[in-house]
Amino acid sequence: MAQGAKVGRTYDTRPSNIILPKSKTLSVQTIKKWKDALTLAQLAENANRKPYIELCDSILLDSHLASVIESRVLKIKQSKFKLVDASGKSNPEINKLFEQPWFNSFIYHAIMAKFRGTTVVELWDLNPETMELANVNFIEQENLIPDKGLIVKENGDEKGYSYKEDPLKPYYIQIGKNKDLGILKDVAPDALTKKFAKASWAEFVEKYGIPPRWVTTDSYSESRENELADMMANMVSNHWAVLKGNEKIEVMNSSGASSYEIFDKLIDRMNSEMTKRILGQDGTTDANAKGTYGSLKVMQDVSDDRHAADKTDIKDVINSELLWRLQLISPTYSVLKNYTFDWDDSKEMTAAELVEMVGKLSTAGFEVDTKFISDKTGIPIVGLKQDNTQVPPIPDSSAQKKKSQKLQPVAFYRTKL
Repeated sequence: MAQGAKVGRTYDTRPSNIILPKSKTLSVQTIKKWKDALTLAQLAENANRKPYIELCDSILLDSHLASVIESRVLKIKQSKFKLVDASGKSNPEINKLFEQPWFNSFIYHAIMAKFRGTTVVELWDLNPETMELANVNFIEQENLIPDKGLIVKENGDEKGYSYKEDPLKPYYIQIGKNKDLGILKDVAPDALTKKFAKASWAEFVEKYGIPPRWVTTDSYSESRENELADMMANMVSNHWAVLKGNEKIEVMNSSGASSYEIFDKLIDRMNSEMTKRILGQDGTTDANAKGTYGSLKVMQDVSDDRHAADKTDIKDVINSELLWRLQLISPTYSVLKNYTFDWDDSKEMTAAELVEMVGKLSTAGFEVDTKFISDKTGIPIVGLKQDNTQVPPIPDSSAQKKKSQKLQPVAFYRTKL
């Protein structure tokens, strides 16, 4: 296939355009629905992921779960990268081709595939002026049949566009294996249990936040019973009542501490379980976490291990799937022929650290580029300060010699009388 050929343009419309727009609705999810969704998604033939996708959409509304996932996603998106040649040398101009919104979007979808399972992205739209990629499109998972490599019009269809074969292959990247369902399938029971706990706690507050109360009376008058009933109904806003004889108002004694222990502790435990599955530990996300600096450092190292693994996986996808496709869809990316993607793990020094290092290098006799220092620190450097220190004159050598002779030590000898 010729480099730069617009292979996808042989279609009047891009394959993703056949996907019918649809409204998304959130349905009540239960543990049973989770089991059924996994069963349907893992069928050997005619697997249906739609119920599972709806489940994922529902549990991702959990703020704690979404936040913990974002901690892994954002850490990858903020990592520095470089394009290097065979000798390992980086080219800043080539790096600029990837310092674009579309690449940021690609990184996001690539890391989210670890959580949501098999993901397909579309590389189609080019900037007509620069011929660079304009954006990356996410193909709805329910419109995919990964086993057959098809993009279908709607869920349940068996025919569609083949994105794993030419001529569409350069325009579509599948991230993850055909059967991948992602990490969310593991944390779903904890997220659902937490949701039930919060709903039950809200119901408890609604019923017992204002304790139940009743009135007892020895009157058998129906009119008096109606008066007491109206009195109790209005007591929430009035907070007073007029009673007669042996009539008495009683309030149920409900303990708030017990409800706290039941519901809040369960919610904390579910948060902890979800965090452990995603970060490997929960010490760095819990505000009430206790431990020594050493133990918390170990926990942070566990999270860093996952970050390093994420970087390795993303790097492999970019080098094996993305770079060669870019060279096919646009001549602008032909410069990537002898380059590979890598993460830039060099440490960025702070301004104070840089100034200190410059002082040490200068003392050691090295000359430092003032423009580089100015750019990095933001301190304008206009020149080198002249040293006005007066140097004492060198004394005459003959006078120095005479002076040294006068100062020669005198030897004393003791003689025996």
